[in-house]
Amino acid sequence: MKENINVDVLIKGGTILTVDQKHRVIHDGAITITGDTISGIYSSGEIPQGLEAGMVIQADGKVVLPGLINAHSHLAMTLFRGFVEDLVLQQWLERVWKYEFSVLDDKAVRAGSKLALVEMIKNGITCAHDMYWHFEQTMEVAEEFGFRLLSGPPITGLGDQAFDEMFAQARKTLAWLDSLEFVYPIIQAHSTYTTTPKMMHTVREFKEEYGITFTTHASENQAEVETVLEQYQQTPIHLLASYDLLDESTLLAHCVILDDEEIELLAETGTHVVHCPESNLKIGSGIAPIAAMLEKGINVCIGTDGAASNNDLDILGELRTAALLQKGSNRNPELLTTKQALEMGTINGAKAYRLENNLGSLEKGKKADLIIMNFNKPHLTPVHNPAANLIYSSGKSDVETVFINGKLQLENGQLTVIDEEQIMADVRSISEKFV
Repeated sequence: MKENINVDVLIKGGTILTVDQKHRVIHDGAITITGDTISGIYSSGEIPQGLEAGMVIQADGKVVLPGLINAHSHLAMTLFRGFVEDLVLQQWLERVWKYEFSVLDDKAVRAGSKLALVEMIKNGITCAHDMYWHFEQTMEVAEEFGFRLLSGPPITGLGDQAFDEMFAQARKTLAWLDSLEFVYPIIQAHSTYTTTPKMMHTVREFKEEYGITFTTHASENQAEVETVLEQYQQTPIHLLASYDLLDESTLLAHCVILDDEEIELLAETGTHVVHCPESNLKIGSGIAPIAAMLEKGINVCIGTDGAASNNDLDILGELRTAALLQKGSNRNPELLTTKQALEMGTINGAKAYRLENNLGSLEKGKKADLIIMNFNKPHLTPVHNPAANLIYSSGKSDVETVFINGKLQLENGQLTVIDEEQIMADVRSISEKFV
């Protein structure tokens, strides 16, 4: 007699994009969740007899894939959505910084972060990076919502915080993060042009002492590169190399302005890159040479940047834009394949933050972060290639179900535990100060 197998969730009947090493696509497949973990992945004929599930989701005509990872963002900048438009990066930053220093407080950042998490969960994002002011508020919100957050103390010369105070606060924050389940600690600096060599040397010490990932903005536009050249007689990439900050535990955001030598340097050191195509386009920074980076074996993931420069938090849209840009700008349709695009939105982000053993693909034993997309729609019919439909035909409104850590966060497109209306009302009230 077969012994009963008890699981919390059984998802069956859908097409599973595993994004595992073999990129298995399982048609009419099934996934089981037990606690916070994927406990089984099966084809329809392999589902064990005696399997009993607390919740059964019938996924016929739908696609199941890993939760999307937003590898670079400034989450509470949802507060500035549509506020700073049609400006080049440096002018854009000056205007944003003015209001950040005069208007932002704990309450505002908390509200903006809640709005960002609502938007991302509804868009199929289950894990995101954050670099922003009042960052503890965002961490607390992520922990409250059960949303995976990649964050840590941001080091910068902006503002009036003294050097010793800044790094003392960083130590305090990193110690506190040990008590949180959903926030993964990192160390981050705003950029090479807003920090000092002393700051960056101390960042490297923190990185080594705590064994954590380091991330920063780098070579986002030509003006930044020229500014750093004038200050240090080196480009941002070479300056970071001089600080001994290029290696397998460093993730650089943007990297739009790179020459061939710098691409080789990133490849040789194992440095990761996060591509933010729509923000780069909107601010007129340019098109990052992603195809050249991929050719050299650089791990490239995807990010939205902040909603003030994008103006949404939509990884599916970013992936489509990224693929089209590389094909069109290089006049080569073979570049940035659907497989590579799917990896950029999932497993590559996990690798960049050294979380690939738990996140980024659907495999037995990994955390149960997954999404279900409804392909029973005219714009997704027929399905000759599920990955191609995902990248080129689907949109955020097709996300139907979201699990994070085994917990159902979105069901039939509706948030299960978060008061979306109240969050939007709070942000509207705060945004009235932005005049």
